[in-house]
Amino acid sequence: MLLELSIQNLALIEQLRLNFHQGFSCLTGETGAGKSILLDALGLSLGERSDTSLVRHGKSRADVTATFDLSSLPHIENWLQQNELETEEKHCLLRRTVNAKGGSKAYINSIPVPATLLKELGNQLIDIHGQHEHQSLVHAKKQPELLDAFANHPKLVSKTRKTFQEWQQALKDLQALQNQQAERQHRLELLQFQSKEFADLSPAADEYETLSEQQQTLSHANEIQNACYQASQLLDAEGSTSDQLQMAIHALENVVAVRPKLQPTLEQLNSSLIDIQEAASELENQANQVELDPQELERVDVRLSEFFSLAKKYQIEPNSLHLKWQEIEQSIDEITNPKTSMASLEQRVEENEKNYQKAAEALSKSRKASAKKLAKTITQGMQELGMPNGEFQIHLTPKTQASAEGVDKVEFLVSANKGLPLQALSKVASGGELSRISLAIQVATAEVTQLPTLIFDEVDVGIGGAVAEMVGKKLQTLGKHKQILSITHLPQVASHGHQHLQIQKYTENDLTFTQVSNLQTQQRVEEIARMLGGMKVTQNTLQHASEMLEQAHL
Repeated sequence: MLLELSIQNLALIEQLRLNFHQGFSCLTGETGAGKSILLDALGLSLGERSDTSLVRHGKSRADVTATFDLSSLPHIENWLQQNELETEEKHCLLRRTVNAKGGSKAYINSIPVPATLLKELGNQLIDIHGQHEHQSLVHAKKQPELLDAFANHPKLVSKTRKTFQEWQQALKDLQALQNQQAERQHRLELLQFQSKEFADLSPAADEYETLSEQQQTLSHANEIQNACYQASQLLDAEGSTSDQLQMAIHALENVVAVRPKLQPTLEQLNSSLIDIQEAASELENQANQVELDPQELERVDVRLSEFFSLAKKYQIEPNSLHLKWQEIEQSIDEITNPKTSMASLEQRVEENEKNYQKAAEALSKSRKASAKKLAKTITQGMQELGMPNGEFQIHLTPKTQASAEGVDKVEFLVSANKGLPLQALSKVASGGELSRISLAIQVATAEVTQLPTLIFDEVDVGIGGAVAEMVGKKLQTLGKHKQILSITHLPQVASHGHQHLQIQKYTENDLTFTQVSNLQTQQRVEEIARMLGGMKVTQNTLQHASEMLEQAHL
C-alpha cells in the first residue's frame, strides 16, 4: 500500500509530505485547490510522462517520492529481486525528478532506472480510475486477467500457458530441422568426400610413429650394422674388455681367501662381466636384425609422404589423421542416423497441440461460466451506482490466433443508459460513468485483484442523493480489501472515508501555495458542512454533517 507521498516544487506545491492509511481515504477541496496536482505528482512517481511545466515557477527542479509498504506483496518483492532493485526494508521508494530545463530522472530504492521500468513497477502497485491516463480496465490484456482472477482457476491458466509453450517449442524444433535439411545434405556430401580421402589412406592408430621409426632405421641401416658389430667386437672379441675383466677376476680369486675384504670387489667385477657379455650379445642381434632394403625404404617414404600431404590439406598433425577420420565418420553417423527424426518431431507437435487445445478448452469453459456470474454482479453494481438501466456483459469470442492465454478474446461490453447498444468499455464517453463502472468492477473483484491501491478520480460526477451515498458505501466496502483513495466533491461520499484529506490553496507574499491537511473528527464535520452548504455554513448544516458522518460509520 501507499504509505507516503513527498512532493517538492511541483506546480503550486512548494513542499508537502502526505501520509496515507489503509482503507478508504477521501480527498476534498474547492475547485482549483490542486487536487489534480496530487494525481500528477503520483503519476510522475509511477513513471508517467514528465512535463517541465509542472516545475514550480522559479525553481530548478521538481522532486516526487512515493513510499510503499511491501509486507503483503511478495510478488513485488520477487520483481525487485529479479531486476536487482531489492532492499532489506519492507518498503519500496519510487522517486522522480523533473528538471525545469528539460529531462527527468527515475529511481527505485535510490537506484537510477529507466522511466519505463518505473512505470512497469507502478502498474503493479496502483490503478487510477476516472478521467486519467493511468487506468488499466480498458486495456485488452487486463480484461482476461481480471476474469481469470475472478474465476480463481490458476491451475487451468498455468496448464494452458505450459502446454502452449511446449507446443510452440516443438514447432520451433520441427522448423529448425526442416530448415537444416538442405544444409545437412550439403554437409553430408562434404563429409562423405572427406571420408573417402581418409579411407583411401586408411591411417591406423600410431601408424605415423611406426613409419617414422622405420624410416630412420632403413635410412641408416649400414651405419647401424657397422656400429653394432664394432661395439660387439670391442666388448667380447679376443683381447677385448671382456678378456681384461676375466684376467682381473682370475687374479683376485687367488688372493681373496687371504684377503676377504676383496670379496665385494670381486663380485662387482663378475657382475660387470655378465653385463658386458649380455650387451655384446644384444649388439650382435641388433646388427643381424637390420637389413639393407631399399625397396622397403621407398615404400615407407611414399607412405609418409601421403601422410604429410593429407595432414597439410586438413591443417592437422600427421599423427592426428586417424582421430580426424573417426570424427568424420561420427559426424556422418549423426547426420544419417539423427536422434530426433522428422516423423517423431511431427508426432510431438501433433501431441502437444492436442494437449494445448484440451487445456485451452477447459480454461474457456471455466471462463464462460465465471463471465456470466461476474457480469451479473457488475450489472447490479452499476444499477446501484446511478445507472438504473446499465448493463454489463463479458463476450468471449475465438481468437484469430492461439496464445499462451488461451483461445478466447475477452471483451468487457457495457451500456450505461437505456436504448444504447452494448459497446467496448474503452469507448464509454463519460469519464464519470467510466469511473462508476470501474468502481462496480473493482467492488465485484476486490478480493481477487493483486493491485494493493486503487484511486478513483471524481467517480461522483453527475450523481447525487442516494446514488452518491451508495458510491460512498461501495468505496468504504472496497476499503476493507484494498487501499482506496478517492477525489470527491460530494459530502455523501466523503463522509464514508476512513481518512479525510483536505486540499486548500492560499496566497502569501504574492505567491500561491497548496497545502493538504489530515482532518480530525470536528474538522471533518466542518468540511462536510462546507460541501453541503457552500460558502455559508449554518448550525443546521453542521448538525446535518455530523449526522452524515456518524451514520456512515455505524
